[in-house]
Amino acid sequence: MYKFRGHERYAPLLTALLIQAFQAMSEEQNSALAKEPPAPVAYSATLAQQTKPQWRPDAVTYVPVSSERLAERGFNQAERLAAGLATACRLPIVDLLQRQINTTKQSFKSRGERIESMKEAFSISPGAIDILRELYRGIIASNIVRVHSSPLCLVLIDDIYTTGSTLNACGRVILDIGLSRDIPIEIYTLTLARS
Repeated sequence: MYKFRGHERYAPLLTALLIQAFQAMSEEQNSALAKEPPAPVAYSATLAQQTKPQWRPDAVTYVPVSSERLAERGFNQAERLAAGLATACRLPIVDLLQRQINTTKQSFKSRGERIESMKEAFSISPGAIDILRELYRGIIASNIVRVHSSPLCLVLIDDIYTTGSTLNACGRVILDIGLSRDIPIEIYTLTLARS
């Protein structure tokens, strides 16, 4: 009902589910960080800082929809989920991508057709390079523990994961632009459901 019929009233409930998934992902990432040896720091850290590394993304972004799909539904469900998550977790939400091609509904395609149709479907939004630079500079300026090569950490939100082709295509565009501008980026993806 939320995705295909445009019933926005389900957004708060679905956002609450996404926040729970994000919290579980954060706990998993923190657990993985705790098992890694501590990274060298530029200053003497307190014992608490040394023993409890915390994973926290730098920003949240989302999969864009085509103008046709936006007109049909009246909103971008992934953007609404991302905005709810960003607000709840006090993270910035950034608009990094635009859809160049209006791909037909993916639900009617085979796995191979989905992967092929997504290859050129997305591009970087106007101004996104500046956003990425500012986020990266902000990290460097605000967090002395990070070294210059530490990656910018983004969470990419979509509503439904089927083959992963949409998230893969979006992630590839962001990673490529980061690579071309010497901005190291890590992308974590989070979806509401898997079909």
